Amino acid sequence: MIANICAFSLCCFALILNIKTIESASNSRITPARFIVPTSNRRYVRTVDKVKTFNKHSTVIIKPVHQRILSMPVVNNIKKYQKKLRSRVRLEKKARDIKCSFCVIAKSKSGYFKNLLERLKGGEPLIYNMDYLINIKQETAMIVELLLAENFETGMWLWSHFLKTIAIEQYDDLENYFKQGDPYEGDNLLQTGISKFIDTCIGENYLSLAAMEPDFVSNDPSVYDRLFEDLSAIRISHDRDYNLMIALLYLKPFWDDQRELLFGPISYTDVDWNEANQKHLTEVPVTRTFFENRTWIYTPYDRMDHQLLLVRTIDARLYCHLSLVLHVYVKQLTAALDDPATLRHAKDVIQEVVQAVLNLTAFKDQFLEVVISELKTVRVGNIVEIKKISARVKSKANEVLNELHGSSGIDRLGFNVDREQLSSINDLTTRVIKNFTDYIYELKRIWSPFEYRWLLHFLDLVKWSAGKYIY
Repeated sequence: MIANICAFSLCCFALILNIKTIESASNSRITPARFIVPTSNRRYVRTVDKVKTFNKHSTVIIKPVHQRILSMPVVNNIKKYQKKLRSRVRLEKKARDIKCSFCVIAKSKSGYFKNLLERLKGGEPLIYNMDYLINIKQETAMIVELLLAENFETGMWLWSHFLKTIAIEQYDDLENYFKQGDPYEGDNLLQTGISKFIDTCIGENYLSLAAMEPDFVSNDPSVYDRLFEDLSAIRISHDRDYNLMIALLYLKPFWDDQRELLFGPISYTDVDWNEANQKHLTEVPVTRTFFENRTWIYTPYDRMDHQLLLVRTIDARLYCHLSLVLHVYVKQLTAALDDPATLRHAKDVIQEVVQAVLNLTAFKDQFLEVVISELKTVRVGNIVEIKKISARVKSKANEVLNELHGSSGIDRLGFNVDREQLSSINDLTTRVIKNFTDYIYELKRIWSPFEYRWLLHFLDLVKWSAGKYIY
């Protein structure tokens, strides 16, 4: 499976800059406040580079030197950073090229599905079409997993197409739900999304104007066959339970929050989660009905209030945990300046936790990228700078908590660390870090065998791109 061989679990970072821009040899400027470029699996990159698309004049070539640069596990100076950033842009462009070609394929399949549904409603047995339907689902899943593996943008049209493909394959079990009408006619987001994306692809020269013609794919079947043949070189699981995925996207594991994963107290902090919990409890029956009535077959994005509430809640808890960890670490610095080895170890573990959060949340939050860069570069004994980092993280935690509660400017996060606990500050630091890592593990466990990033991509919240750092 791609997710197991690729990228973001091996993300690496270099030194944070104290200047706003960097001039490169090619006179373009790179403008992050920190360095962060994903590390990719070389076989993944090599396979993606070879994929045949409908782009007749593609100039996107990922040469062996770029493949090597993308797979470098460490970026430790400006020149390597520049090279890796530009190599990453090549990979992003090739992924977009593949996505553009698939969008035209998805458009052609929607026409096939509409015709098939009419035949099925007329009494034609589903079994006559089952092999072809399974093949379409596997092809679509291949594209979704290909993009998610490197956290490339997916797009709501792709998810809508994917969910309808899964549903139609189960027509015999869902026949009563399909009697409500044509799932393609009512989903304007899908039709508009596909049309707009094809227009964008034409404007970016990934597709020709002929891509708008209804027989574009059938006029060149060799490209269609070759595209998925090439992608099959990347091992993708074909035995995933995508029904479970849909249940996760509509938050079924969170309908009953018995483990208090969302709104339970966080040790050593004072936060009132009651108001957010009441919002969640109000949303649960609406989401449950939406899911159980299979409304998602027609309009997968008819309402996302509950999903967005859950993401804000998880963000708030992650920032509360991190703020507590840094608060306690500052206390540890003050009490144990004569023990640099322990302090250095604690800082290293905190960095690992922040990186775990980045991985968990699909690198959607640039603030965390800055935090980990600063933690990596600040000297262990520099209490002043670490206090500044801690203060910014607490401010961010309050910002997210206020967004969650529909307010602003309120200090909602307090700490209840007493003197007795501070007397064993090293043990306390270990405990709060363990509580944080346990929370991350529990989130991963609930989403298994998928990942939390699937929901974030489904909501179109992941916009990480190397290209935006070069202009």
